[in-house]
Amino acid sequence: MDTDGASQPRRPLQFGLRSLLGLMVVVALVFGTLRWLDVSATASAVVLIILIVAVAGAVALLAAIASE
Repeated sequence: MDTDGASQPRRPLQFGLRSLLGLMVVVALVFGTLRWLDVSATASAVVLIILIVAVAGAVALLAAIASE
């Protein structure tokens, strides 16, 4: 808490280019490994859905933290 009454402006949450490219590499490695292991298309779709739900949850959490 500030004792002088002045509040610092909050910076918006941002992702750098390095982290976004790193995330794309991880996703590509996951799906490349699934293809290399001859995993069925249904199982790959389940993995994709899990990734989408996890990202949506993370975005919702960051939005809730940023709005406080």
